[in-house]
Amino acid sequence: MFYPPMLLETAPGPFYSSDFIFEPKYDGIRVQFSNIYKPILYTRNGSIINTQFPELLDSLSKNVVIDGELIGLTKEGKEDFEGVMKRFRMRKKEKIADHITLNPISYKVFDILYYEGQDLRNKILLERKDLLEDIIVENNIVNIVPHIIADGINYFEHVKKFGLEGMVAKKLSSPYLGKRSSYWLKVINWLETDAIISGYRKKDNALLCSHKDGTTLGLVLNGISTNQREALLKVAKQLIHREDSEYFYLQPLLKCKLKGRGFLSNGILRSPSFIDFIL
Repeated sequence: MFYPPMLLETAPGPFYSSDFIFEPKYDGIRVQFSNIYKPILYTRNGSIINTQFPELLDSLSKNVVIDGELIGLTKEGKEDFEGVMKRFRMRKKEKIADHITLNPISYKVFDILYYEGQDLRNKILLERKDLLEDIIVENNIVNIVPHIIADGINYFEHVKKFGLEGMVAKKLSSPYLGKRSSYWLKVINWLETDAIISGYRKKDNALLCSHKDGTTLGLVLNGISTNQREALLKVAKQLIHREDSEYFYLQPLLKCKLKGRGFLSNGILRSPSFIDFIL
């Protein structure tokens, strides 16, 4: 049985509140483990991914539905977003078996929705957290997400120090609503970087941005206002030095500041967003 997931709204920044708990935000795939009739792994959209992560199915046996983040791990034990996505896209069982060692996983559990015939979603978060601690036995794959109460400001400093994706704030009295709600908030630990605007896409004016050495940083469509885009295009049209069917390419004279959720191994900025021009 699949329960619609509780989704996050965005907070403007870290805050202090005795009504909230604060947890690390992991960089992986939202996964619901359901074992009402048989063990099933669901994504946040209800897709079944049992084939891709068989070792997680073997790590949990109780009659529960739990919610968590499935992350990939490097050999050094650091988060590996590309690794877990590589496993997620696999379909051949033989290849998956080889990558259980090459692309190991960790399941970070933060909520429990059902246990032994009882739907727990109407219980408040603090009660569900206590039940989770009592019921789930941690092992080398399954871990319960730690949390603190109240001091989200200092906790976010901890998040930045260790280079985590961000922080989640959850109201202590919140039920599990199964939809997006201000009861649960995210604060992203954005990485900022300077970029060169090397072109723009014809169909939507998305910015083609590069690193200082000319290697591709990615396409940027979010964050830039209508006025900023209009001002950019007026100048950019004078800097076009070639084009193809998709892009206008510019002389490397325009610079901007971007933010994103870290870099992929090929240098691409994840979830890039425009901040401002560099004059």
